[in-house]
Amino acid sequence: MSTTLEIAIFLSMNGEAQDAINFYKRHFNAEQLMIVTYEDLAKMGDKSIEINDENKNHISHSILKIGKTKVMMNENPMDTNEKYKSGNNTSLCVQSADLEEIQQFYNSLITDERVRIIVPLASNIFSKAYGIIEDPFGIQIQLCFDERLK
Repeated sequence: MSTTLEIAIFLSMNGEAQDAINFYKRHFNAEQLMIVTYEDLAKMGDKSIEINDENKNHISHSILKIGKTKVMMNENPMDTNEKYKSGNNTSLCVQSADLEEIQQFYNSLITDERVRIIVPLASNIFSKAYGIIEDPFGIQIQLCFDERLK
């Protein structure tokens, strides 16, 4: 197992990510490590989201540090086919700077017939390997190669 492996809590906030970030900063002295809006994604070349005045400031990805724990947030559930409800707004984000490790985790997980693939592991605008599965217990797990963890 690599020394860069980490698991973070990931919260989908139903359009209230900025409010939640401000809440955690105010009450837990959370440090904001990163924030990427839909508009930022569009500027990076992501054409998967249609940008308008209502959603341009929505948060696609953010990272807060509360004590020693990273909490990530965005606006929507991991499975965009599902409507937001309490229960589908929490996932785990398994990250590593070891690309092979992320690929091995994904390949191992999908051998279990009870695992549902939400987003197949593939390269995208922010990672050489990113995918989302749902485990047999209803927990959605994001797998992400992140070379910044080195």
